[in-house]
Amino acid sequence: MMLITAALILIVTCDVALGRDHEVSVKGILDMALNSVDDQYDGCSKNMSDLVRTKYLHEEISVNKSGFGKAWRDGEEQNPGPQDDLTRNNCIAISVYTGSKVHNEFIIDVRIGKQAYKKQTFKWYSLQFFLTEAMQSLKKTQNKCKLSYRGTRDSFQQRNVLKKEIRFGSFASSSRVKNVAKRFGNLSCFEIYTCHGADVTKYSEHPREKEVLIPPYEKFIITAIRNGQKGDWCETVYTLKSSGIQSNLNCAVAPFDSQ
Repeated sequence: MMLITAALILIVTCDVALGRDHEVSVKGILDMALNSVDDQYDGCSKNMSDLVRTKYLHEEISVNKSGFGKAWRDGEEQNPGPQDDLTRNNCIAISVYTGSKVHNEFIIDVRIGKQAYKKQTFKWYSLQFFLTEAMQSLKKTQNKCKLSYRGTRDSFQQRNVLKKEIRFGSFASSSRVKNVAKRFGNLSCFEIYTCHGADVTKYSEHPREKEVLIPPYEKFIITAIRNGQKGDWCETVYTLKSSGIQSNLNCAVAPFDSQ
């Protein structure tokens, strides 16, 4: 399972177990994560798909053979064909993301990679695209909005954040089950009403975590904060309600599809 916060660009202490994002210890702020890679490919998905298949995937597997390359090959072995409304590459991408080989490096790079993405030096074009495409495909068959939970060992500045709009700024993992989320930390936790996240349980390396994956471009409003309430599941609980999408890098790499 996972979680890093809305602005993990700050102090990242890689005290990481299992390679999951909420296992990364962070002190920071909750904000709009303006340095994140948040391309949603709205209007250019066909051209980006062509770029990934003909260029980026091969290059990224070749350059990082022991990391991403091995993770992708392992995913290919576990996913012999497409499932449901997902392509085989979508399924492989979810396997890679929910596995441990590249997870933490990927989410941190997504959180701070805006300039690298625009300069063609980002290392994860293929994984970013296939994950985003998978989530958008799953959303077509799943209920529009859902409640999920995210537990962390992180602490955040609480001053002036109530009613503030934020983003996680990377792919953020959460769970449909509160007790599962709590296993990843009970210092700062989130009750998340997401309308663009997708349940990836069926395709995850860890199906028991009942994972709901939230995209970096989804915005939330902090509607409530609970601190130190007796019997609560976490020391501080933030309630987040989806407030739409903000994709600053939309189609920043691929040209718009022809009509």
